[in-house]
Amino acid sequence: MLEMKRILKSVVLVVCACLVSFGAQSQTYELQIDSIVGIPDTVYNGQEVTFYMIVSMNSPLFYQGDVFVELEYGSQFYQVDTSINANGFLNPNAPNTISATYIFSTDNYLNIGDNVVVVWPRIGDGVNPPQTVVNPKTVAVTLIEPTGIEELSRNGKSVFYPNPAQSAIHFVDELKSEVKQISILDAFGRLLHKSCVTTQMDVSSLPTGVYFIQVETKEGNLVSDKLLISR
Repeated sequence: MLEMKRILKSVVLVVCACLVSFGAQSQTYELQIDSIVGIPDTVYNGQEVTFYMIVSMNSPLFYQGDVFVELEYGSQFYQVDTSINANGFLNPNAPNTISATYIFSTDNYLNIGDNVVVVWPRIGDGVNPPQTVVNPKTVAVTLIEPTGIEELSRNGKSVFYPNPAQSAIHFVDELKSEVKQISILDAFGRLLHKSCVTTQMDVSSLPTGVYFIQVETKEGNLVSDKLLISR
């Protein structure tokens, strides 16, 4: 009788495990974009842009696997050149940061002028596991010819130093005659500080963490860079 009970217990455990597994496989992951930092309103043809997405999971399950970002414009989908999920997985209990890098170019059917770009985070292969984005972000982008400060971003040179920083950051000389405003945003895209000073900025009051520097030029272009505060 004791042996029979052990067998029945094992069967019950196996059945329960199968049910849990089946429930996980049939779960639809629901992604929500909390904020996007770093996509400028104006980009020049061939410009490489790195932007950051804060994504929440409305479904109760953790997700570990491929995470990528797609842009939709001209009724076509384009996967960004690179995307990095900072946590290595998507946590349903906390915001998740995804960085994405993409070259905006007429080679991808963009035209000079205004274009609507819709941003989609994707998991798995984009279809499996089942998924939906409840609020894809739409951004109006103007494609122009290269000018001025954007060349710094294109050549991979940061507009400020040092990074990571402790007490102050200094801006490169190329900014001095072209900048309208410099802003610091937190990981959720909230504005913390802004200034028109193009020499240096005090960051000693910022706690250790990840922030974003946005530089707006007098021509209305926007350059974004990630700032790390480490002490």
